[in-house]
Amino acid sequence: MPRINRYTPLAELTVVVLDTETTGLDVSRDRIVQIGAVRVVRGHVQPNETFLTLVNSGMPIPPAATAVHGIDDAAVQAAPSFETVKPNLDAFLGDAVIVGQSVGFDLAILLRETRRIGGRWHPPHFLDTKLLYAALNDDPREHPLDDLAAALGVTIGHRHTALDDARATAEIFVRLIPLLASKGIRTLAEAEAHANAQIRILERQAREGWYDATSVRPEEAWVDGRDREALASLDPFLYRYRLRHVMQTPALFLSPHTTVLEAARRMDAEQRGVVIVGDATAEPVWGIVTERDLLRALAREGGGAVDQRIESIMTETVVSLPEDAFLYRALARMRRADIRHLAVTDSANRVVGTLSANTLLGERANQAILLGDEVSEATHAADLARARARLPTVARELLANGVDAVEIARVLSFELRELVGRAAVLAERMMERAGAGRPPVPYALLVLGSGGRGESLLAAEQDNALVYESDDPAGTIAGWFARFGEHLARIIHESGVHYCADGVMARNPAWRGSLDTWRDRLRDWSRYPDRAGTEHADLIFDGHLAYGNTDLDAEFRIVLGEETSSNRALAQVFAQPALVLDIPPDAETRVDLKRYGLLPVTAAARALAVRHGIAASSTPERFAAACSVGVMTPAVRDRLDEVQSRLQGWLLRQQIDDLDAGRTPTKGVDTQDMPVIERQSLQCCFERIRELPAVVRAGLS
Repeated sequence: MPRINRYTPLAELTVVVLDTETTGLDVSRDRIVQIGAVRVVRGHVQPNETFLTLVNSGMPIPPAATAVHGIDDAAVQAAPSFETVKPNLDAFLGDAVIVGQSVGFDLAILLRETRRIGGRWHPPHFLDTKLLYAALNDDPREHPLDDLAAALGVTIGHRHTALDDARATAEIFVRLIPLLASKGIRTLAEAEAHANAQIRILERQAREGWYDATSVRPEEAWVDGRDREALASLDPFLYRYRLRHVMQTPALFLSPHTTVLEAARRMDAEQRGVVIVGDATAEPVWGIVTERDLLRALAREGGGAVDQRIESIMTETVVSLPEDAFLYRALARMRRADIRHLAVTDSANRVVGTLSANTLLGERANQAILLGDEVSEATHAADLARARARLPTVARELLANGVDAVEIARVLSFELRELVGRAAVLAERMMERAGAGRPPVPYALLVLGSGGRGESLLAAEQDNALVYESDDPAGTIAGWFARFGEHLARIIHESGVHYCADGVMARNPAWRGSLDTWRDRLRDWSRYPDRAGTEHADLIFDGHLAYGNTDLDAEFRIVLGEETSSNRALAQVFAQPALVLDIPPDAETRVDLKRYGLLPVTAAARALAVRHGIAASSTPERFAAACSVGVMTPAVRDRLDEVQSRLQGWLLRQQIDDLDAGRTPTKGVDTQDMPVIERQSLQCCFERIRELPAVVRAGLS
């Protein structure tokens, strides 16, 4: 399939809306006579980006078909064949999602035409506006293009001409996007899932031979090797990519007579960490020189090394692999040979590139950087949504490479905080454009809850609070931040992080205020712990600065400690989920791992932190600190760390599966299909959680 992130919001997709006119409606024998298409970019039809051609199929056009679309044999006599048209059509389609009204028919016809000429098929992601409309209205009937156009206020130009029908369908699709979003259908994956749920329509289409995934024989499907997202759930990164996808090419060749100084200059100029000694046109190569070889020569010989020939410092044994080798093989070879660079050869055994361990092992970090860069450059909520859509793929690949879920949660939480921080910048700009000016006083925006602790996964809600320096008697400052909070919450929501169901957001007065207001609020919670419990006060202790004034953030933390530190009654309230455990029912096949597992673990850590004045915010750090002050044994800490890691791992995998299936990720995990050993491990985790009440009671005393 094409390189498309299925978690991308529909409003951010590039799609091509396609329509065909044919000799009839039998996909097993009829042929294409006209193809029309128009591009839609981020919810906007591109009127100048169109594709239109007649096609001479060599088959007589029946009068009944001509009566529908007006195309007869004379019209296509001088038209190109499908074989001639296909390269241009493929170029126009590119990697886009294909959209159409009854597009399964068009794709089935295109697949048959491709088979007829012996071509390779590029299986697309596709959406049918008919199915989307049915999903939107929970209506199993099949509505034709004219009905959808009338319902959505779209004008069709010349009906049954391919380009005009495609243009009308494009307008329909654009108008469906916000309507679908209002029903919780926001991403490509969600749209595909809801379209595929229209069983009655799909069964009728299947009987008539319309396109679906099973229409393609494996031997005729062409899959782009760049498609990291589409195959990530099947193949871990190292087992999916070949050396040719990541190698540095062409290799840098230098003569053995090149001096160390000359080699260093060339490597610096071309940003290479390794050179091949020899002639690119002759075999065999002499050896290999790395930047470490240059450093060793300088360390041994000092300034005299610069005039040495590189043949004197090269490694004569050049470890190599063919460019078609998988990356896991390259990593294993480098580890076994204890090297950091290897040569990559083509089918003729010529060195065509090089690969470094930094390139291979740095892929994950590079993705995180790209996410951060995208967020930092965002100018609209849609930009943030597009960046956030990449997180499930990054998480899946990190899991596939054996990265602990606790570590992955730190990456996801970092990205969440970066998103919230950028949303604050955008909210400030909105305030300025509205004439409200810049922030009247310094402020600190905190992300609370799992995002603040560094433990957020893929079902994050907004949990944030706002502290600003001071108030004024007229309420001008408070008014500015009230409007700012509204903008902030809306931007974050539109970026894919939904409103907090409990209202823990800076747009609500209870979660914003001046430093003095927060001091009074904290003091009140300390005096009346039961009130703190009902008002979700525990979340403020997880706060992490996402944006704003660092000095104010530091001052707030001092106030937080002064007003609440070592408050046993407050800690007791916060510890309730760990003291009074909810036991998961045996009959449930989908278990809420937050309620029955992660919540008591994180609550225990937070309560111990409040009771003993521990400043750490993450659960593992809090347990480590509790261990260091003697209220928890290292063995208990290790067991709880393992419980958190396992629970987060199961939950993260389930959330990725949910997103793949177009479902909204939740805190529940489907245990029905778990392997027996994993179900046993889950029960072991619950047994260890049952030890928490005794541990917490002892720690709070």
